[in-house]
Amino acid sequence: MARKLAAAHGLGDDDLIVSRLQLEELQSRLYCLQAAIEDVDRDLEASTEPGEVREALTWLLDNARPVAALWIEPRTLDA
Repeated sequence: MARKLAAAHGLGDDDLIVSRLQLEELQSRLYCLQAAIEDVDRDLEASTEPGEVREALTWLLDNARPVAALWIEPRTLDA
């Protein structure tokens, strides 16, 4: 049944459906991580002092953890 429904909508075996909210949350967290990487790159070019490197690493980890914690499940017919 699910395969017939997917085929009727042009979805292949490797395609899946996720909610818009989940996708937007992932994109938002990735954007924050990308910005943090740029910030840390810039900070490390300006200074290699241990305290500033530690601060940059903390900033990077603070923005990486939400991405690592996010888990997206495919939607089912019940969802």
